[in-house]
Amino acid sequence: MVNPKSTKIYMLLKRVFFTAAYFVLKTNGLKNWLYYYSKWVIDNGDETLLTEYPLNSKSTVIDVGGYKGSFSDKIISRYNPNIFILEPVNKYFRLLKNKYKDNKKVKIYNFGLSDKAGYRNIYLSDDGTSLINKSNVSEKVRLTDCLAFLKKFKSVDLISINIEGEEYKNLNRLIEGGLIKRIKFLQIQFHDFVPAAKAKRSRIIKKILISHTVRYSYPFVWESFEKKEKS
Repeated sequence: MVNPKSTKIYMLLKRVFFTAAYFVLKTNGLKNWLYYYSKWVIDNGDETLLTEYPLNSKSTVIDVGGYKGSFSDKIISRYNPNIFILEPVNKYFRLLKNKYKDNKKVKIYNFGLSDKAGYRNIYLSDDGTSLINKSNVSEKVRLTDCLAFLKKFKSVDLISINIEGEEYKNLNRLIEGGLIKRIKFLQIQFHDFVPAAKAKRSRIIKKILISHTVRYSYPFVWESFEKKEKS
């Protein structure tokens, strides 16, 4: 049976729906999550902005929150870089290991990043699996201090962070430790279910802009920052 999500009809209907939603929200001056996500769909962000970077086969890319590898698949297909994928959930880690078993340029780690090392329960919910947003099914996973992990790299061309709320702790730690300056392109999906998410995001971005400039911004959808030349 054909999955309707893979059909051109589904994609067309999705685009029509979110285009309509965008213009309704824009007309009424409502710039909420739906407004920015609709704009992301209209701009075909998943196929353009998310993966369009000046990378090559010698680049270093880190995918924090690898899940099933959809982002990494696109990056590998497009640039064939040296890519490091972090995935703490055992089921998805095994899936990634099998998927990339013949690609020596892909390194996969069975842990996540946080502001300190240790073990915590992660709540399973497909692509919404989170250390913060609880569900009925959980698994204990290993976390590594993001600062200790990034110290292994002299420089990183692109890091993409999609870790369902844990991004706030990681980014604060990287900024405070000064390692944010080792990252040329920083791509983040902030999540708004975290308490005081808007204020936390604003404070973090203010700090990021000391060393980076905005490349694109769809708040709580995807945002990207490029390192300033003199940082």
